[in-house]
Amino acid sequence: MTNEELADKLYDIADMLEIEGVQWEPRAYRTAALTVLSLGADISDVYKQGKLMELEGIGKSIGGSIEEYIKTGHIEKWDKLKKKYNIDFSTFRKMRGLGPKRLYVLYKKLGIKDVNDLKKALEKQEIRELSGFGKKSEEEIKKNLDFFLQTDVSRKLLGLVIEYAEKLRDDLAKSGLFEKVEIAGSTRRMKETVGDLDILCVSDNPKAGMDYFTKMKQVKDIIVKGDKKTSVDLDAGLSCDLRIVEKEEFGAALQYFTGNKEHNVKLRKIAISKGLKLNEYGVFKGKTRIAGKSEAEVYKILGLEIMPPEMRENMGEIEASLSHTLPKIIEYNEVVGDLHVHTNDSDGADGLEAMVAAAEKAGLSYIAVTNHSQNLRVANGLDEDRFRVLNKKIDKLNEKSNVKILKGVELEILKDGSLDLPSGLLKNMDFVLGALHQNLNMGGEELTDRLIKAINTGLITSVAHPTDRLINQRSPLPLNFDKVFDACEKNDTLLEIDGFPDRSDLPFDMVKEAKEQGIRFSLGSDSHRVDHFKFLRLATAIARRGWLEKKNVVNALKYSDILKLRR
Repeated sequence: MTNEELADKLYDIADMLEIEGVQWEPRAYRTAALTVLSLGADISDVYKQGKLMELEGIGKSIGGSIEEYIKTGHIEKWDKLKKKYNIDFSTFRKMRGLGPKRLYVLYKKLGIKDVNDLKKALEKQEIRELSGFGKKSEEEIKKNLDFFLQTDVSRKLLGLVIEYAEKLRDDLAKSGLFEKVEIAGSTRRMKETVGDLDILCVSDNPKAGMDYFTKMKQVKDIIVKGDKKTSVDLDAGLSCDLRIVEKEEFGAALQYFTGNKEHNVKLRKIAISKGLKLNEYGVFKGKTRIAGKSEAEVYKILGLEIMPPEMRENMGEIEASLSHTLPKIIEYNEVVGDLHVHTNDSDGADGLEAMVAAAEKAGLSYIAVTNHSQNLRVANGLDEDRFRVLNKKIDKLNEKSNVKILKGVELEILKDGSLDLPSGLLKNMDFVLGALHQNLNMGGEELTDRLIKAINTGLITSVAHPTDRLINQRSPLPLNFDKVFDACEKNDTLLEIDGFPDRSDLPFDMVKEAKEQGIRFSLGSDSHRVDHFKFLRLATAIARRGWLEKKNVVNALKYSDILKLRR
């Protein structure tokens, strides 16, 4: 049993309870599922340590279901519901536009229980005949299905595996069998998704090291085992290659297994131009290795400054290094505030005081509480009166809190580009995130005009998750970002980098493009519960991958300076 398999069961239960019309349990089960997915440890170990009930969102009832699954491999509640709703919820959750209740209509009326059934129904144009769907809905479902079928869903979200990978690394390091242990590959570059894990080690006793690795509790199956390289399948649903290299070649190997393919090809060409040879074993002049112990000396001997792993994507970093124009990108510890946080006043799981306490524990100086506005009813959006009550509560808490709280809102941009709350209220907010969540089937030109109209009001501080993508689930909105960037520049409006794992939005290449146009950014974890503040690190990673410097990121400002953004 893996955390992912258990989380799937919990998500299934939530979907089936939603079909049943149950009011609060679906949300509770989804909260618990996300807790399980984002754990850095095996849920079975947490249970054996007696710490299951300490996890966020896991109470007596759901904890009982988890205990039942750990012990028996079954959840009676899931079994009973599944007899009524024999639908492949797990796969459909990865597709846009088909929530549980719509799926149930398709199941009840057309017998659609999986993707193959859906594909056949679309080919026969049966869905358009159903009440509540129609031709336009059918075309949208087909578009979403096509996107899903073209997507590599085997890659895992970085935010859900990074802690797991780091624990695996730390467990190896604690064994005493390895002199050095480092994560490489796309995980080290902090790419938004991870296909597999690469770990590099130095050891005086490779055989003992590999024996230890293959017997670790995280290892599910051994694919191939050797003294230099061992490949395994992990219980997190990932494969992992562990390589043991010589101390003198460790830097060269780390460089080779970190940079993306294009980055490494350019480095090899530079080496050739200097009469040298570069590979995973070092930099060679003839048969003599002249560099390789550290990454820094590999880059230096090629005439380059070393750049952070996040930048090694062949986005101009090598050219910038050669010309000594490599920017000093923002450091993780320079981000002192989180500018996208929800509480249980809208769709969060925890209250204001709990979120503030968690922010302090995470070492933050301030947070912006950005609950949804009234028109997003599915997220229990707040109207003007409820915001005024909440803002008074924030003012009171700010008098005694070490973490300062910005009065904010994730504001719905309505279908015609107008804003979901009165301008008088918005002018008194400290931070306004403008968001597109609804009526997204408009054409790209209409969507762009709608967003720009909202930006031009001057009332929006930052554009929330600008592309609205969900990785492996939902394609980006077809916005004309040249026009959006122009509007942001003219109105001094920020663009958000949302670090929630399945959003990771704005993508890093667009971040770099917007930076070059002079646009500044806000970073947000999009926290909906106390343990989500860790996702701010993912937003910072995207900022680094997009070459942002401290001056480009408002989260590096002091609280008093953040307040001046809207004054």
